[in-house]
Amino acid sequence: MAHHHHLVHIMTFPLPIAIIIVMLLFASSDAESPPPPPPPIKTTYTKASFVPPAAPSLVSPLKPVKSRTGWPSAIKHPSRWQHQIASGYGTYHAVSTSATSLLAKKKKGGTGTQPVSKKGKIQVQLLETVPNIGQSGDVVFVSSAIYQNQLKRGNKARLISEEEVQELEQEKKAEEKELVQMAMKTKDILEEAMLENLGAEDQCEDNGDICGVALTLKRKAGPEGNLFGGVNPKMVMEALKVEYPGGSWDGRQVKLAEVKDMDGKDVKKKDIKRTGEYTVTVALGKGVDVTFILSILAE
Repeated sequence: MAHHHHLVHIMTFPLPIAIIIVMLLFASSDAESPPPPPPPIKTTYTKASFVPPAAPSLVSPLKPVKSRTGWPSAIKHPSRWQHQIASGYGTYHAVSTSATSLLAKKKKGGTGTQPVSKKGKIQVQLLETVPNIGQSGDVVFVSSAIYQNQLKRGNKARLISEEEVQELEQEKKAEEKELVQMAMKTKDILEEAMLENLGAEDQCEDNGDICGVALTLKRKAGPEGNLFGGVNPKMVMEALKVEYPGGSWDGRQVKLAEVKDMDGKDVKKKDIKRTGEYTVTVALGKGVDVTFILSILAE
């Protein structure tokens, strides 16, 4: 109806102009019409295939730790051991490390060994002297209660294995052998000195064992030979250290054992009060002693 209405008006114009108007009307009607819809998009689906996960790869030269049953041991879990990693296929640790070698040595012996027990008591080594129990270094058996409540709490003793006791015994034998050798050396030094200082025949005893003066001390004395202050065992031992530094004079086993005058009488408390010559015996330890002549002169 719209086109017919327009044609009525067009017929009044000349023919060329009417043709142009008709063409313009058709062109405008085509421009006002909406574009055709796009064709539908077809979507295709492909069935997915299963891809297995890749196996874990190790970046260090590690090997699995297996127990006797052939499976990884829970005891050696990476949370308990150094240089270990865990994967879905087991527990791994380094092939060789210094830490594992040290652990192996500790497991083999030392503090990891079982303490020795005997008649309900355990074997310990005293780290210090404890009254009514023993001296420092002694290996003794005590009850578990005494060890736990008194010795261990005060860090006065430690548990000791049988292997350690054997090692201590070997060390003790070596020390005793060395002490005997030093004692014999000290005795030889004094005896040689007595021979070098040998004087008149009346200085020698009848049996010839004690002959010659080995040590001479000078002290202030009165006209009758009485000393001012006297000479005690400590003074004699100090003089021996100064006169014979090559000897062995230290240690609990070394002490002045006996002092006698030339008549063979014991000097009271080994404290010399008068000038003269005295026979002195010094215990050097391990059954070795030496007897020599001490001469006390007035200054």
